Parts: sequence; structure tokens; C-alpha cells
Amino acid sequence: MKNAFIFLILAATVIPLSSCTTTSEASRRQSESITARSGVRTLVAKNWHIDDDCRHIDYPAIHIVERPQHGRLEIVHEPLFPKLDGKASKCEKTRVNGVVGYYTANPGYTGKDRLVIRSPYEEGKTEEGVLNVTVVK
Repeated sequence: MKNAFIFLILAATVIPLSSCTTTSEASRRQSESITARSGVRTLVAKNWHIDDDCRHIDYPAIHIVERPQHGRLEIVHEPLFPKLDGKASKCEKTRVNGVVGYYTANPGYTGKDRLVIRSPYEEGKTEEGVLNVTVVK
């Protein structure tokens, strides 16, 4: 079984600024900083649960721990390509059903925002993702 959780940084719409990961036996925490445009829907997270033959098993949970104060976070089910940052996978060119997170800053807002989401990544383990957002025009 494969289950992955990542923050996806899209070169055309966001710029990564920093990353930090802390771990324990049952959980890990990852921080990312991005720049997003005001009022523009931006992909920030993807999660999937597939078997070794790239077949959909189920929709993994993504829980919103802290909602953004200056925008909204949407969690939707949609097809995606299960690509892990820096890791090759035989499934990365296969579209699978997954869970996707989109952040949209309030129109006209510029400044800082933050959101926190939590998701499983292995049997009995969770990952918490902290996204620090700089919103520009």
C-alpha cells in the first residue's frame, strides 16, 4: 500500500521559501512557506491511498486543524497524479482518485496568512502540515 501527503509547490503561482520537518514515532510535522496571489485559487496539498498496482483504495482524511484567517481552504476529492517530491514512482503518470487542498486568499488581501492540516501517512501515523502564506497582488 502506498499513502502519501505532500505540499505541492507550483512554480507558476507560488514560491517556496523554507521547509522544516520534525518527527516522532507516531507523527511528523512539516512547515512550508509559499507566496500566493490575492484571490487566486492555489493548490497546496495532495493526498492519495493506492495499492502497488496504482489502484485507488480509499480517500485519505485531511483534517483542518487551523483555518486561514484571510482566506479559505477547500478540501476536495479529484483525480491527481501521485508524484512525490524528489522520488520516482511507477504510479506518477497514472491519474488516481485523491484528496486535494486549495487555498484562496480573500480578494484584495495582501499580507501573511497561515493554515494547518493533518493527514495520515502510514498505518497509525499522522503528518501535520503548517503552511505559512505570503499573499501578494
